[in-house]
Amino acid sequence: MNIIEKMHQFKDSYTSNEQKLYQMIIKNPDLIHTFTITQIAGFADVSTSAMLRFCKRLGFNGYKDFKYEMDAWLRSESAQSASDNPLQKIASSFSDAIMSIPEACGDGLNKLSTDILSSDKVMCFGRYRNKIVCDKFRMNLTDLGIPCLVASDLLSYEHSEKLVDSDTTVIIFSVYHDMKSYQRIIEEISSITDKLWLVTCNIERTKHTPIPNILLLPNISNNFMAVDQQTVMIAFVEMLTYILRQK
Repeated sequence: MNIIEKMHQFKDSYTSNEQKLYQMIIKNPDLIHTFTITQIAGFADVSTSAMLRFCKRLGFNGYKDFKYEMDAWLRSESAQSASDNPLQKIASSFSDAIMSIPEACGDGLNKLSTDILSSDKVMCFGRYRNKIVCDKFRMNLTDLGIPCLVASDLLSYEHSEKLVDSDTTVIIFSVYHDMKSYQRIIEEISSITDKLWLVTCNIERTKHTPIPNILLLPNISNNFMAVDQQTVMIAFVEMLTYILRQK
């Protein structure tokens, strides 16, 4: 019995927190390969202890053993799904995701560009790997003569919050939108400016948020691979930069 079958075996007896973890991991098993136990728990909006109990329910001593087994399953799935031309499959996966951005964002790209051009300041928030996206967008804006500040951890979030006024555009880049640790900061910023934006790939975590403007990017995976969502974010940034340049 592989790890996915093992998770399915207990699906009718999970606690509410275990059910959150189960649903998230089944949809995005590649998260386990990339993120720590604390980050995974945060994405599912549960405690680290709940994640550890989930691992033990499945018969593992801890998260390390669970991750090892999941990595083995992911490698096995990739090997079974790879065709004679695996590079073409990889290219198609990224192409499908990027081509879906204009439809997914609708008029949001134009509205965000208008907010940026009409603001006296632009700030980008992004933790962990999302900082790469923030840094890329800051470089693009600098090339256009638009100053941009980047905050990439809780301490810099707190300092940046003090610089926000009603004419500031704040963009939060967060693939899975885990804002529990800085909820107060976001609520404070949302009370100051209505030019607060979230760019994410996680629709479930956008239902109860004080952020007035949300752009939901495509979250695409298949049996062969899951598209690196930071890559989709970078493509989004390039599209937004193009619109700004045209205006």
